[in-house]
Amino acid sequence: MIRISQIVDQSLWEYEQGNYKLAEAMLDFALRLAKKKKSTKYKGTSKNVPTNMALYNRVKSEAKKKFDVYPSAYANAWLVRTYRARGGGYRKKK
Repeated sequence: MIRISQIVDQSLWEYEQGNYKLAEAMLDFALRLAKKKKSTKYKGTSKNVPTNMALYNRVKSEAKKKFDVYPSAYANAWLVRTYRARGGGYRKKK
């Protein structure tokens, strides 16, 4: 798979060699590819939602008591691990 940075580097090399039209075409291609990649990155993403909200809220309140800083990466990891251990699950929300 070719990276955008590789295309840009190659176009700069072509420009230094005197192939101006080829370098310009390669840069245009890299820009179009970057725009396309950026626009499709977040399109259609879905969010994970707990299936058992009562259990999730109970575990979340325990996490708030257990950790000094909430939300934090450690507290959220503990929350997910404990929620799943107690039988909770997640589903995709569109």
